[in-house]
Amino acid sequence: MASSTFAIVLFVIALTFPTSHFAAHISSSSFTALNQLKYWSENVQGTMPGNLLSKLSPLSKEQTEHFTSLASEKNLPFDANLCSLANLACLSKARVDSFLDKNNYGYGRISPNVVLHVDPFSFFRLSLLKQGNMVHLSSLENQLPQQSFLPSQTASKISVTENDLRKLFPQSFESPQTKDAIQYTLIYCNTPALKEEPQSCAKSLEEMIEFSKTVIGDKNLVALASKNTEGSRKELMVGRVEKLKYGKTVACHQLFLPFATYFCHLLSNIEVYAVDVVEPRTKVPVNTVTVVCHMDTSGWSPDHVALKILKTSPGQSEACHWMSQSDLIFISQGKN
Repeated sequence: MASSTFAIVLFVIALTFPTSHFAAHISSSSFTALNQLKYWSENVQGTMPGNLLSKLSPLSKEQTEHFTSLASEKNLPFDANLCSLANLACLSKARVDSFLDKNNYGYGRISPNVVLHVDPFSFFRLSLLKQGNMVHLSSLENQLPQQSFLPSQTASKISVTENDLRKLFPQSFESPQTKDAIQYTLIYCNTPALKEEPQSCAKSLEEMIEFSKTVIGDKNLVALASKNTEGSRKELMVGRVEKLKYGKTVACHQLFLPFATYFCHLLSNIEVYAVDVVEPRTKVPVNTVTVVCHMDTSGWSPDHVALKILKTSPGQSEACHWMSQSDLIFISQGKN
């Protein structure tokens, strides 16, 4: 598809999301955003989820080349002006606190001491997903500050190590909040993968798609995400429950670095559901939420937060969770 056509697509998207960061910062002249959107359309079926649309880079071709040069040299940090230009979250504090407090999908990777407060409704048994059951829907909202993807050529020059990140984003290590959040991310990215679950910390949109294509073994992916964030933190009733059919599955969870970063890993022994939730009294539809159920937890740590919430032990119970706004699943087109 020609660039002019993508410019029209971007304009339409901006009208669709008038209050989003995307509408404020991405224009039809954004060289990198056009390339990122084109890359998605060539490799993934369907429309890009709104949360990813808001992360398309605002950088021009010339700016992208400059950022790539800086990342290559490693000793020239991204200052506040450059971070603002690329919509990077170099100095954010408040929402990082929220992210640290509420998120822990470590599947055994993260120490229970890392996260201070975990939503007790964030994990549940499969039996809860029955039509007519009452559920407390966890917050589906993104708990991270707004930030964009780096251009793929820039991101490829950055390694997810504390030494490299300190050189490029020294201001992010001056705040205890952002420093803790980065170190949380480093634990995810540098801990060995669970058995038979390849993983990657994807530093760009393109890297996330390429990892998913390679692991799944399909050149054309399908992306799944919760419809929106409606109903977050409310008592709702389960409506229709649909078990989805798919081939291999990769889950991607957003972590915190100054630029948009996703921890992606192959999921094994899982079931995926599309769950309608409705208002209990009126039965008015509220949302359709994607749910992932891990059917084999035998490889998880006994201290995993999900097992603590469910009051069970590794391998003794499945563990299901809602997919939040910052989560994404890629599946193959093949059917089981």
